[in-house]
Amino acid sequence: MKTKNKLEAFYVNAISLADKIEKKQESIISLLQQYETFDAANDEIMRSIEALKGFEDEFMSLSEPLEGLTISTFFPLNLPLYSLVLFGIAPSAFSDNIYIRPPEIMNEVLDAIFELLEIRQLFPEISLQPTPRKIFIDLYAKDSDAIIFTGKYENALDIYSKCPDAVLLYNGSGVNPLLVLENADIKLAAEKTAEMRCFNSGQDCAGPDAIFVPKAHKDSFISHLRTELEKVQVGDTRDKNTSVGPTMKIRYLNELMQWIDDEKPEILYGGKIDENNKYVYPTVVESSIEKHGNKKFHEFFAPFFYVLTYNDEKELQSLFDKENFNRRAMYVSIFGESESIEIRLQKYVTVLKNKIVNDVERGNEEYGGFGPESNFILNQHGKVVQPILVSRDLHKGLAEI
Repeated sequence: MKTKNKLEAFYVNAISLADKIEKKQESIISLLQQYETFDAANDEIMRSIEALKGFEDEFMSLSEPLEGLTISTFFPLNLPLYSLVLFGIAPSAFSDNIYIRPPEIMNEVLDAIFELLEIRQLFPEISLQPTPRKIFIDLYAKDSDAIIFTGKYENALDIYSKCPDAVLLYNGSGVNPLLVLENADIKLAAEKTAEMRCFNSGQDCAGPDAIFVPKAHKDSFISHLRTELEKVQVGDTRDKNTSVGPTMKIRYLNELMQWIDDEKPEILYGGKIDENNKYVYPTVVESSIEKHGNKKFHEFFAPFFYVLTYNDEKELQSLFDKENFNRRAMYVSIFGESESIEIRLQKYVTVLKNKIVNDVERGNEEYGGFGPESNFILNQHGKVVQPILVSRDLHKGLAEI
């Protein structure tokens, strides 16, 4: 009875929060624009409202809802409002305590969101704990039933090694390539590539780390891509026309510049990096699958377009079997038709046809693919690699303990 009453109260409060977001949308956008672009702010507001209104249907599939959990959650660097809805509010339905550790750069904006939307009144289980990672682990994560972590694979394993009695839900990142086939609509492929790679200033874990293009169509693809990128405005995110704002971490800039120095790719468009303002201007570079070889795919966190040309499907097939591709397999956006390629890829990734991740991602549905370093549930009994849905996988992971 307690669980039923708690869930009913949760649904009421979730709808109440959705209503607050709708009513205070202008203030929220103004707040979020201190952190991200106008378009990103609007996007996460829409997704947050949709997810909040969809929680009741999402949770209906849970046969025995849990209660009384203590959960620690490590937030990603991007989309503070949407991250709060997915990794804070959703699991609070089953918890007495949700401890949130935001990235240091997010502390101020997330605290302001809490105040503006009265999160502490609606969801008293949730608290912000902006402490260094080690202290957060010692004070909160070690005593938690479950840990939700979004970030680097190595960091996830390190945290779990210190909290082996907890269930770890890991949301990582993937190569998320865009694959342009011989029979693709090249213009559509270029438009969707620009949209996904520039979303949130290129700082999204779903951003494509590689774009595979047939050599015969490279010039056409680059031409269409240039047309799209010439529309992109780089600058202060408080300007609603800005599509690309500052890179959040100087480390990302340093890693990108080091990658450029090491790889020395051919720059086909752009190439400007403003270190003082932390702007990475849209940049298109070219290499090939052959030149890339067995190297890891760099995660750019910038509007950086790594175009790899290929000769034929046989060359693509050999790439898909390489460990550096399939270990971080999440999504692949395929433009064009090839049954053999689709069948081969379905072993590793979630295949999207003529769409990008932002076209299909919804907060009440699972997210990710089947790469062992991309997303998984980890507990004392081992690891289950699969797309993650927090409500479902909290139950899945804890039921086995």
